[in-house]
Amino acid sequence: MAQKLDDFIRHALDAQPISGTSLIISLYGDALSHRGGEVWLGSLSLLLEPMGFSDRFVRTAVFRLQKEEWLEVEKLGRRSYYRITERGMNQFRHAESKIYLGEPPEWDGKWDLLLLEGNSKNERARLKKELSWLGFGQLNNTLMAAPSSSQSDIPALLGELNASDSVIYFRADYPYPRSEQSLKERVSASWSLEQISQHYHEFIASFRPLTALLRDCHQEDLTPERGFQLRLLLIHFYRRVVLRDPLLPDALLPAQWEGQIARNLCFNIYQRIDPAATRYVSERCETTIGQLPPPAAAYYRRFGGLHNQITT
Repeated sequence: MAQKLDDFIRHALDAQPISGTSLIISLYGDALSHRGGEVWLGSLSLLLEPMGFSDRFVRTAVFRLQKEEWLEVEKLGRRSYYRITERGMNQFRHAESKIYLGEPPEWDGKWDLLLLEGNSKNERARLKKELSWLGFGQLNNTLMAAPSSSQSDIPALLGELNASDSVIYFRADYPYPRSEQSLKERVSASWSLEQISQHYHEFIASFRPLTALLRDCHQEDLTPERGFQLRLLLIHFYRRVVLRDPLLPDALLPAQWEGQIARNLCFNIYQRIDPAATRYVSERCETTIGQLPPPAAAYYRRFGGLHNQITT
């Protein structure tokens, strides 16, 4: 069974090209953001070299992430330690709220609407890109929309995007149920749901076989190293899909939406491999003060609640 797990890891690595910066972001967000967010560069190489990623691959990726202000570096002697910047941590928080979501919040049928008419063409393009990443869809050239959520603070969001004075914010009701089919069709097009569904389908097809392998494997087969590699690949490929998903309420989604199936699959696998994976990160990682701190309490609230089984 150990060989089958190794074969699964190798197949996942070979299935499609993996960007160094994207993989390092997955690693920091999943394994380090709740453990101080800082690690020695050599530790990153120790984690990734067994997966076939060279020291040069790691160094190039973290250098680019530093240039893009995701990471900052502190040098002690000949060693470099990379930690998440404040800007990067804000991005990780936004991403984490989607990646590790338990149950979607209840929807009251209201909509948040943002009118971008007062912005230049380049500024509109920037805001559309940022807002799309945060779950807004484009209803027309100057109007962005998202189902209202009690978790969303739109004025604060506009402040973060430096758009408080240029974007007009409305909240709208949906009082006419007979237009429901037309609304669903518009939602499907504005949020590219067909494309997102296909990405979920591919994720499910890739990782569903792993559930059977984990069910049948002996505990000694799921070593800390294998657990870490499986968890990193799981979250890396799931993150690439779920961050495109606006996480719309069920009332707006097509029948048999695969997003929830993918979420349950990801959670079940994550729960099984998390103890081994976290142990491996603890064993391999060093910070400027020595040992990596244990995961913060928020870590165990992922997916609505993980079993706290880790001994660091």
